[in-house]
Amino acid sequence: MRKQIRRLLNSLLVLLLLSGCWDRWELNELSLIVGMAIDKDDTNYILTMQAMNPSEIASQETGRGYAQAMNVQEKSETIHESLRKMVQKSPRRSFISQLKVLIISEEVAQEGLEHVLDFFFRDHEVRSDFYIVIARDNKASEILQVITPLETLPSQSIYDSIRFSLRSYSGTKAITMDELYQEMMAEGIEPTVMGITVEGDLEVGKTKENAETNQAAAKLRINGIALFQDNKLIDWFTEDYSKGLDYLTENISDSVTSIKCPSGGELALESRKTKRELDVHLTNDTPSATYSFTIESSISEVDCQGLDLASSSDFAEIQSKAENEFRDSLLQTVQATQALKSDAFGIGQAIYRKYPTYWETHREDWPAIFAEMDIDVQVEINLTDSGSIINSFSKRGR
Repeated sequence: MRKQIRRLLNSLLVLLLLSGCWDRWELNELSLIVGMAIDKDDTNYILTMQAMNPSEIASQETGRGYAQAMNVQEKSETIHESLRKMVQKSPRRSFISQLKVLIISEEVAQEGLEHVLDFFFRDHEVRSDFYIVIARDNKASEILQVITPLETLPSQSIYDSIRFSLRSYSGTKAITMDELYQEMMAEGIEPTVMGITVEGDLEVGKTKENAETNQAAAKLRINGIALFQDNKLIDWFTEDYSKGLDYLTENISDSVTSIKCPSGGELALESRKTKRELDVHLTNDTPSATYSFTIESSISEVDCQGLDLASSSDFAEIQSKAENEFRDSLLQTVQATQALKSDAFGIGQAIYRKYPTYWETHREDWPAIFAEMDIDVQVEINLTDSGSIINSFSKRGR
């Protein structure tokens, strides 16, 4: 009898293991969504999804001359319902685990990020490694309509532009869903998000002609950084301020900056290694902060009058001038951020960690305190070399 019961239990166990995936979807039943844009009218979210066409993208196949991506638009009062309603216009179920970029309109961001992002934080199918950007001066859906010359999909073009810009130039905020969630929920820091816009003729940019010429009529440009207060978009930073914000938030790896020569002209410095320290102080219940930067740079281009880089005094003068200009630029970014009362630097977070009692007492008043507090910046630049040559071609014999 025991043997029979044991056999029965073993049989039931085998049946459970062989039951398969009850909720499986075959690949030919799925539409792979690589880009998503969110706009809004008076009551509904307008969701635009960009689905890739694998048969047209695969290099092994010649394709049928169809578009390499298909944009489908639907609207509803919630993001999830709009997503599911897509099946009425597309023959496949939308699968968003391959999402590369999420584009949010300015209007939606001004109402608050928490309303639109709740679904993406909550849904189990959503991965967290896609970039989030804000459409600036354009509808979010228009960003996905531009036919990009070098990349087959606008979504991939945006993703790569942000990724490579982060590695070779500053003024870029590459923020994923997880990172944005942390900035939204953390004490003493306001989120910042990269902006994107259409540069040129949008109507021509929607056509195949835009990718068939060596001078595209419309291009996608990552443009400025959006600042928030209480998770609502309040203003935009220019490129110069965006670069300063990258340094102040330690979101920098490599960058190039132009500075004025002592006797006229310009030279370019490439920053290769940046060390940033933030020290917060509390004196008589008044907070202050000091940023200390140590930057290793090299001279990458020279167009100066009367400059001799072989001279140690001229070299030291350039280094000192670079430090002053860089400090002034960072202080301007600090002042602009304080004027908006948006602690995008996370100084409040440092106060919260070092002086938790003070933070608990003043957390509600922090935007006003941040706007008035003393924030100092100290910069040390070490010029390591001047490239493969010392002086410019105008200095013969050097």
